[in-house]
Amino acid sequence: MMGGCGWSRKEPAGVRSETERMAFVGTWRPSFGREAAAAVSKRARGNRIGTVRCLQGLPFGHYSGLAESGLASGDVFSPHGTKREVIEVQVELPLGIVLAEVSGGIYIAAVKPGGNADLRSTGKIKVGDRIVGTSAAFGSATWPSLSLERVLMALKTRYKGEVTLLIERAGLAHDIYEPNVEDAADLAKSTVVLLDSTKSELEEQVRNALRSFVELRNAGLSAIGTLTFLLQRSAELLKKYSKERGHAASVDSLYRKLKRAGVPLDNKIYNLLMTAYINTRAPEKAISVFQEIGSPNTECYTSLVKAYRKLNRLEDVLAVKSRMESDRVPLSVITYNTILSAYAERGDFESVENIFREIGARHLVPDAGSWNNRMNAHFKAHRGRAKLEKVRDIYKAMRLANVAPNKFTFTIVVSACVECGEIELAENCLEEMADSGVQPDTFIYNKVVEGYADHLRYESALTLLEKMSANGDARPNEYTYGQTIRACAAAGHEEIAHPLLETMRDRGFKPSAQVYVTLLRAYAKRGNVVSSFRLVQEMKEAGFDPDVRTMSALMHACVESNDGALAVSVYSRMVQLRMKPDVVSYTTLIRAYGKRGDTEMALRAFNAMKKERIAPTVTTFNALIELAMHGKQTQLALEALREMNNTPRVTLNRRTYELLCNSSCFENSPKDYVEFLMDVLKVLQESKMYGNGQLYCELLGACSLASDSISAKTVLEHRRTGVFNISGKDKALASKAEERAAVINRSVAKLRSFC
Repeated sequence: MMGGCGWSRKEPAGVRSETERMAFVGTWRPSFGREAAAAVSKRARGNRIGTVRCLQGLPFGHYSGLAESGLASGDVFSPHGTKREVIEVQVELPLGIVLAEVSGGIYIAAVKPGGNADLRSTGKIKVGDRIVGTSAAFGSATWPSLSLERVLMALKTRYKGEVTLLIERAGLAHDIYEPNVEDAADLAKSTVVLLDSTKSELEEQVRNALRSFVELRNAGLSAIGTLTFLLQRSAELLKKYSKERGHAASVDSLYRKLKRAGVPLDNKIYNLLMTAYINTRAPEKAISVFQEIGSPNTECYTSLVKAYRKLNRLEDVLAVKSRMESDRVPLSVITYNTILSAYAERGDFESVENIFREIGARHLVPDAGSWNNRMNAHFKAHRGRAKLEKVRDIYKAMRLANVAPNKFTFTIVVSACVECGEIELAENCLEEMADSGVQPDTFIYNKVVEGYADHLRYESALTLLEKMSANGDARPNEYTYGQTIRACAAAGHEEIAHPLLETMRDRGFKPSAQVYVTLLRAYAKRGNVVSSFRLVQEMKEAGFDPDVRTMSALMHACVESNDGALAVSVYSRMVQLRMKPDVVSYTTLIRAYGKRGDTEMALRAFNAMKKERIAPTVTTFNALIELAMHGKQTQLALEALREMNNTPRVTLNRRTYELLCNSSCFENSPKDYVEFLMDVLKVLQESKMYGNGQLYCELLGACSLASDSISAKTVLEHRRTGVFNISGKDKALASKAEERAAVINRSVAKLRSFC
């Protein structure tokens, strides 16, 4: 038994015990315990089972002389004279097996469940099989398995595709090497060799191969095999560089070494070099590489298009397309997709549609990328419902064309639904993703959470957050928590939002200043001064110093709690900290003075705001009108309304009309109230504006209370001539107001007739 390694060996007579050696082939590491469950690395690829076939071959003893000419398989004899069957198995890399060298023989010590070499369900490969031959390092020949090192060398050079294994089939093999899963603590300490090499391993392999290539060439010897291996490893290394940002210098170094050594580069290597430069944010270097290619193929031209697209040089993109056509280099769908993406990013949907039609005219079939670029162009070009309708139309056409949507497809569709306020359609899209076998990522889930926040659906946001937390692939991030907190805060549930903020911090996420401000505004809206100041203190402890947004929110909390003096104190502190007030600060300050009934200071703040060239908003004017109406200063209210109408990009809202239609200012004088409302209508007509349904109903009601049939008739006539613009939500109220006015008019007419 091998000491402490977790494997036992039964030695037949005549077999001398030797130290066992093991090596991992593939990225898998077996985990041995009482249940003998193998731990599978996430990096292991695929689940493909190789094809197995038996061939007639030569006796076992003939293998020793076939190292260069190749091996056959069939009925062979072991050194003990036992007849066994040898089968040839083709298995895709990575294999996912552990090899052990026992008494000079190479045996399969463990097989990754569900991996490429796991053919146990059909009994073709299993633990204990002896490997007597493998694919050669280069070419189609087969090498005998003379040692563990030679097997590993052959397998490592075959960095992708399939390898051939010649496996000896006999019960004796399993008697020689039988696994014992009781204890394998020392197995992890065994020699480890990976086919899926790391970046540092690939760099070492390239250095060694490059050195060997130069030495062989200088000695006048053939270096075809070494060159093949060098190019293979260089290609794999460039793929590694492409996946990792900021490795342009590493690509430079590799390129210089290959050129200095005189290595003949083919289009594949040139294309990988260009791709690596593009992915490492050095597209201009990719363009330089292209200039050195003798006869670039479609893939190289496509990479050149990608480089120019990265640099946002659309004219050069089109120039490359023209050059490909003139040089009769066929454009692939990928080439067209790259051109489409350049137009799509600009929202030039007309050019995208023209190129999309050209794909079909060239007898090519648009793929998911083609449809996605078409969809993305319309997504960027249109607004409102038109955006959603265009995206959905293209999505339906894509499905009719039997092109399967991918994650990017659904990302565009979900984003369009959320931006147009169709959160139910976004939810349906998630269900369709599940039906299509496409797993939503964090970005897509975040878009849906954003939609929930916009619609105050805090419970749905919390449910989706919980689902993401239990998901291994689409985990929540800072944005997920921030939008969920916004949903809870906007729905008026700060008691849920604040603990969620603490959970966010406990899970290692740092809330942004915007998240704190969102919760702070929720507290401010409810006038919760104490919680607002506590949250500001938390922000300071988290490293966020108070800014204008923070101080304005604190002022808002004070105003909503009817503490105008405290709000003014916060503003004074803001000025002391040399913060420049914005429109929100000034507006809140005006409201604070209004709570104190200080009209003079409110007007000073308004004038100071204009002096600083800060444009007032409708909320600012509403604050002035509210101040004037509460102080029964109707002329001031009319002046504020007149200036509001003359201010560019400011339009009255329903809150404006609510403030103006305040009958409490005229409790003992309904006729004065009618007169004031008629003045409001005149101010609106001066600016060629319409009165809304609120003003219309309030005027008729005031006329009824004042028994003013003449003014009522005037108001009714104004509606007939289009002075009022009554929305659907006010039409029912307007009809009732008209009925009441008609009753008053009839009563007044009868009274006058009696007199």
